[in-house]
Amino acid sequence: MKKLTAIALILILIAIAMTAFADVYPMTAKVVEVNYDEDVVTVETFTGFLFSFEGCEDWAEGDCASLIMDDNGTEKIFDDMIVMAQYGGWTLINWEE
Repeated sequence: MKKLTAIALILILIAIAMTAFADVYPMTAKVVEVNYDEDVVTVETFTGFLFSFEGCEDWAEGDCASLIMDDNGTEKIFDDMIVMAQYGGWTLINWEE
């Protein structure tokens, strides 16, 4: 029983250590393209960065996307990845004005 408890504790510590270094952050973006042929949604951040994710069935241009992003362990935004995308409403605001 003690050996099983020790192994379980080690596995828990490994899992905690692996997630402790993950750096995720929230981001809001506007849907700028929905490609039904390739099943890809492209969003644009307020600062003009473009990101894409799969699964366009309920998305439309102009929707707001609430994103959870993974910084991929780097300081540059170009290699960040979308972990999760949720519908965050819609807007009539033109961000380019």
